[in-house]
Amino acid sequence: MRFVICYDISNPKVWRKVYKILRSYGIRTQFNVFETTLPEKTVKKIIKESEKCLEEGDKIFAFPIKDYRKIIRIGGEDLLKKNVF
Repeated sequence: MRFVICYDISNPKVWRKVYKILRSYGIRTQFNVFETTLPEKTVKKIIKESEKCLEEGDKIFAFPIKDYRKIIRIGGEDLLKKNVF
């Protein structure tokens, strides 16, 4: 299933740790946003791993996209669709 994972982290060191975790599973589409196509179980594992790094006030969201063909994309290209990742 495709997921959009986004995060709001204020400490640059923590941000970097979470970024490194997420980049190994997906494609960065915005500064704090990744897209990935993985089983839900794997996404939960990623969130749990990232959660260990968080400080008070930090947030991570994973949004499942059931029908990614309905995503309206302006600018850039859908690298996941091209099987780049």
